[in-house]
Amino acid sequence: MTVIGKTFHKWENRFDKGAERFVFHHPYFAFLAMFVGLPIFILGAVTTCTMAAVLPLALIFGWL
Repeated sequence: MTVIGKTFHKWENRFDKGAERFVFHHPYFAFLAMFVGLPIFILGAVTTCTMAAVLPLALIFGWL
């Protein structure tokens, strides 16, 4: 279990360093990614998960 935790910790540190480097080199793209891209991505993920949960029920109950 500790090996998995260490692996995730290393990956998180590598990702953070890469994201920080990107923000410092491309501040305008980072602004767009954080305040435009991420909310759109989150809304898309929520929509997809909701559809995956509700679509089978809609088919079973004949709502579609």
